[in-house]
Amino acid sequence: MLKQTLTTKEAANILLADDNANWTYEGANAISEYLEELSDDMGEDVEFCHVAVRCDFSECNANDLVYDYGHLIGRDLPSDENWVSNCEKVMAEVIEAAGDYIVAELKNGNFIVRDC
Repeated sequence: MLKQTLTTKEAANILLADDNANWTYEGANAISEYLEELSDDMGEDVEFCHVAVRCDFSECNANDLVYDYGHLIGRDLPSDENWVSNCEKVMAEVIEAAGDYIVAELKNGNFIVRDC
């Protein structure tokens, strides 16, 4: 078996090179940092597979986060896709409720989530 140790930047570049994924640089870097921290916390190496990362994580904007995880706040949400940008209270509730799934909140306004 061959193993290779990757830096955070190398792992992010592999994620960005995946034509089947839609990561921003900030998102790919956040996932790589998360996996590195996870490895440190567990005290063991994490096997990196860009396909598994693509299947296990998503980068989504605020609208997608509300529509994918809004059910966690236990009430119906409006069907208008544009309402989220003006609805900070609901957004805060969804972020809190989806906290176990959110890996990172990015400076670009997107979120990295572990898919459930």
